[in-house]
Amino acid sequence: MGSKVRAAAVFAVTSALLAAGAAVVTAAPAAASTITEIAAGSWAYVDSTAPRTSFTDPAGDVPVGAHTYANGVTHVSKSYVTFDLSALRGTRLEGAGVSVDETTVADCSAPRTTELWLTDPAKKPTWNNQPAELVEAGGPIIDTSCPARGVFWNATTALQNALDAGRKTATFALRLPDAQQSDPKSGRAYNPHATLSISYNRAPLKPVQLTVDTTHACAAKPVIVGGGSTNLGAVITDPDGDFGKAEWALWPVDHPEQRVTIQNSFSSGGNASMDVRSRLADATTYAWQVRGLDGPDAGPWSAVCKLTTDFVPPDKPPVVSSKDYYEVGLGTGGTGVPGSFTFTANGVPDVVGYYYGLFDSSRDYVAATHKGGPATVTVVPDSSGPQYLSVWSVDAAGTWSDRTDYRFWVAANGPSMTCAPAHAYLGETQHCTFAPHGADGASGYVYSIDGGPEITAPAGSDHTATIDVTPSDATKPYYVTVRARMGNGNLSGPGGGQLPIDRGLPVVDVPADTMVGKPVVFTLHAILPGSVTFTYDWDYGDPVTVPVGPDGTARVTIVPGSAYGHYLDVHTTTADGIQSATREAEVQIASNEPTATSAEYPEGRQGGYVTTPGTFRFSSSVPGVVSYTYTYGGSAVTVPEGPDSTASAVLTPLTTDTQYLEVTSTFADGTVSETAYYSFYPRSAAPPLTCDANGGAQPGQVVHCTVTPVQPGLASYGYSVRTWSTTGPEVAVQPAADGTGVFEFTAPALQERELLSVTVWSADAAGQRSDTSYTSFYVTPDPASLPRAVRAS
Repeated sequence: MGSKVRAAAVFAVTSALLAAGAAVVTAAPAAASTITEIAAGSWAYVDSTAPRTSFTDPAGDVPVGAHTYANGVTHVSKSYVTFDLSALRGTRLEGAGVSVDETTVADCSAPRTTELWLTDPAKKPTWNNQPAELVEAGGPIIDTSCPARGVFWNATTALQNALDAGRKTATFALRLPDAQQSDPKSGRAYNPHATLSISYNRAPLKPVQLTVDTTHACAAKPVIVGGGSTNLGAVITDPDGDFGKAEWALWPVDHPEQRVTIQNSFSSGGNASMDVRSRLADATTYAWQVRGLDGPDAGPWSAVCKLTTDFVPPDKPPVVSSKDYYEVGLGTGGTGVPGSFTFTANGVPDVVGYYYGLFDSSRDYVAATHKGGPATVTVVPDSSGPQYLSVWSVDAAGTWSDRTDYRFWVAANGPSMTCAPAHAYLGETQHCTFAPHGADGASGYVYSIDGGPEITAPAGSDHTATIDVTPSDATKPYYVTVRARMGNGNLSGPGGGQLPIDRGLPVVDVPADTMVGKPVVFTLHAILPGSVTFTYDWDYGDPVTVPVGPDGTARVTIVPGSAYGHYLDVHTTTADGIQSATREAEVQIASNEPTATSAEYPEGRQGGYVTTPGTFRFSSSVPGVVSYTYTYGGSAVTVPEGPDSTASAVLTPLTTDTQYLEVTSTFADGTVSETAYYSFYPRSAAPPLTCDANGGAQPGQVVHCTVTPVQPGLASYGYSVRTWSTTGPEVAVQPAADGTGVFEFTAPALQERELLSVTVWSADAAGQRSDTSYTSFYVTPDPASLPRAVRAS
């Protein structure tokens, strides 16, 4: 068991154990306690047979009570243990206990009543010169083992007595009661490794690092605070590291009798804070201090700090003016051109400075020349166009006024760029000259191409600079961004632009008439000078490279495998490896698929009734067709083309599901066209059904039903009846002269309520059934008609 845990067991339960006679309990100490153990500093014991001798720091076990040795002599002993109390200086004792293990016991049936007494200090006690026994410790607390491990005494009162007396050490005597002291049956010995377990607490130290609103340290002059929160702060250290409350005192300097205290918890690390804004009045000087609290123990008060309140902000915003920047025409100054701006307090006397920044920002601060006075700043715009400077005045409490936005326009001052030749192909060098804006002058230029690394070009005596650029990549924009380094050392606004490049985009001639499966010949024209090859791909497939002919062209042939939109991408390459821009030609290829039509079943619409035959006619706009092959319902059927260049097929849909027909044409050369897709929707031919038991029926009840005709060519009706437990046969019904059908059936005998379904259909003379109609209702038996066992269940 660790020292803190063992000590916790002693302090938390010693009293309870003494009262209830319990053996061993483990509990935790209070949160505000520090627990430690002090090992025995020294031992001594006295012996009645050597009344003038002191036996100190024994190497073996220490005796208590009477022991009869082999020679028949009985020795009576007391033992003394001394502990160093220096660790308890400046603390408040909460509990103490002495523990030691028994090593030998003469008779385990004898009473276990060893006493522990605080004595006068005694370095070398003897039997004839024993120190006075002052305070008896509570106990002992002993477990059931014999010899007992961990015999405890509650030494709180005894130890407090020693501390109150100002002692640096405490000596305890282990002895038996007078009535047992000379009885060898009660004699025992103890291990000299005794421990004094203590629980104590030390008060927090004096707080330091006193602040107001974190950034203002406590000083001789009061801190001026404004609106918002007012946070007092301090660092409080507890020697035990186990407290978490601070007590704050606050009072008006002129009225110390109004002192109030407030307590609050704070985070670990010793940083305490308290927002006292709600307790402050305007225009008042307050004093405050703080101390740490650790349960009943309070640390010393901190030094006294002062603060003065000013909650009224400047009641008018500042006035801003500038002779360099204002709203006019296309603006004044320019990017990188400094401008002077002056702020005035607008008559507010307690303004001490101004916060300012472009576009709502308040990143900069300037102090006024005096309280209520002006301030002048220099602002260097970093972009051109309309802008505004936001300015706030602020008083000594840090309270801000409303904002003033001063609007002005910064002129564009980017350098110009001219390039020669004005028209150049990829691979040709262009000479581009930079010149400053107006009379700004320039010592050099910083430029980049397509956002690449910045390059510096020094200016000549005429303030211009020329660079050479040879574009070689058709995919890059070649956009030049350039700024001039003006005489003040700042960079101007941006200038430049995109280089005038002809990227040699080839031309593609696309034939007007195209057809799937037929060769299409494209003529390619090179534009980029020095091109030696064309590279093309069809629908982003594998590229193919062909040479450029003497006339700058090439002809390529492609056989399209499908109709509609396709893409031919083409670029050229020079002998130096420079590629032109890529031309993407969109090519529309006509389909050679056949056409299918039907009067009975129009495409994409609802047509005739289920089981009604329909004629489908196939034709083609492409000559040379010899046959058509259609697929309907899973099997492919081929029909030859007739004299009128068409073919037909009669198809009979048997369900209301969407029907799909696929058709191809076969040409005389054996090639097959693309597939034409045709869909249609048959109407339902299910005969309407009515029965007179829609509200439910009982077993044995005769149900009468009527069906009315829908199917063309009606020849008969059929029906079936089923429940969850029974399935009836299919029954044929002949229609009457008006085409209706009537039938009846008897509801089956059932042992419990079940749903009964009636399904009906019609058929033509060929026996082709229509889709079905149905109705359902519950058959509910009368409970009185059921057998007794069924009713009971």
